[in-house]
Amino acid sequence: MLNAAEYEFQAHLPFARAERVSEAQVEALRTGELGLFEERERAALAYAEAMTRTIRVPDDVFAAVRRHFAEREMVELTATVGAYNLVSRFLEALQVDHE
Repeated sequence: MLNAAEYEFQAHLPFARAERVSEAQVEALRTGELGLFEERERAALAYAEAMTRTIRVPDDVFAAVRRHFAEREMVELTATVGAYNLVSRFLEALQVDHE
């Protein structure tokens, strides 16, 4: 959503639903109202947002996500966010339509 990559969003909805992400949570991702998510999830979402918007993650956001994720998980989370930033920017630059 942060990169306005609708293709990416639509492509991952089946996976979110398979993981029992509710429709209300899906909508919350669109609006940024993240109260429906658990603390660990909100920390990961804040980390992803900081990586996407400002690249350099503020210390407080990093500390919050670090409380919930082990070192290997931090690496995997960071790699995943970075990779999807690349993919979404690539798809948007080429104007790939989700349909």
